[in-house]
Amino acid sequence: MLLVLAGCAKGAAALPTAAATGTFTPTVTTTPTAVPQPADVPTYRGDAARSGVMPDPGPLAGAAVRWKLSLDGPVGTSPVVADGIAYVATRVGSLHAIDLATGDSKWVVQVSTGALSTPLIVGGLVVVGTPDAGLQALDLATGDAAWTATADGSIGGAPAAVDGAVVFGTDAGTVNAVDGVTGAVRWTADAGAPVYSSLAIAEGLVVVGTNEGSIVAISLDDGTVRWGTESGDIGRIGTPAIVEGRVYASTGLDDVGPHRIIALDAESGSILWHHASPTGAPVYTPAVTGGVAYVTSEDGTVVALDATSGAVRWTAAVGGPVEVVAAVAGSAVYAATSGSAFGLDMADGHELWRAPIRGVPYGPTVAGGFVLLGTSIGELDAIADPLP
Repeated sequence: MLLVLAGCAKGAAALPTAAATGTFTPTVTTTPTAVPQPADVPTYRGDAARSGVMPDPGPLAGAAVRWKLSLDGPVGTSPVVADGIAYVATRVGSLHAIDLATGDSKWVVQVSTGALSTPLIVGGLVVVGTPDAGLQALDLATGDAAWTATADGSIGGAPAAVDGAVVFGTDAGTVNAVDGVTGAVRWTADAGAPVYSSLAIAEGLVVVGTNEGSIVAISLDDGTVRWGTESGDIGRIGTPAIVEGRVYASTGLDDVGPHRIIALDAESGSILWHHASPTGAPVYTPAVTGGVAYVTSEDGTVVALDATSGAVRWTAAVGGPVEVVAAVAGSAVYAATSGSAFGLDMADGHELWRAPIRGVPYGPTVAGGFVLLGTSIGELDAIADPLP
């Protein structure tokens, strides 16, 4: 058996609390504090647009690790959730289906020999990109193979699905749309450079960041390239987010630099504003909601920016480098350092809770009141408010 259910995490020594500066009143949709059935989170960062917005609220006070699993390899992806089951991919090519409420394993399948992408749930299937076996679709309930779409290179970023099409990029520099039911090719487009990061889809556009500093928008309908913009920064572009007519992405990844957040007009590709850490540390594509963009940074901060202008609303110091994208759910922002996961209040950045984790985390997923985090040591942590 590849999964081992561990006991609930015990209390740990006090860790640094977040110090926030500045305040504002965001636009927040009121969400019930509990739901009888977890809402689905079918794809990386919550939706095809990669907004980072999760449908269910997460823990708000006194959160702790409810359950922890040891997997068969490092986790460099985010979990996705459907019908109360979490699906998690590892860097050794296995895909795990796990009961969200209990942490019990449902099934495990060896999909490939190398690191898988963050999964995508679409039409009763779970779809993952592989380094050596194209795009693989499996039955949600059993893990049985459903179809394969061949690829001209490695698929490192998460695929996305809209209007029956599953779209993915490759390190050969192509962007491909296939039928979500059969895997048959609909169109292929040339991004002009390798695509390592996940792509985003919204407003009829597929937007990708390349490994050579460019951001490219492609028509979802037919694969026609609409625009391409050079960021002015060398190195890999992180996963874009498309929200309310703007594209947001991080630049200079893979320790190349300079490191910035760039915001572009989704229609034309023109650059609207930039944001950089005062220290020049790497910054990561924001979660965006209510006119605010929440940016994490390896300088040990989370920063709330005005989504229109890029002006700083507040800054919270979180006690260590943050190497993951943020997630937002309800009235909170969620992220993690190498030593702990934490929640911040959206309004002013003050810390709501902190829970210890081990290893370097990947981007959090919030579902059914849990914050789910996989780490580099192969652990999956499910963090929630205390049981009543």
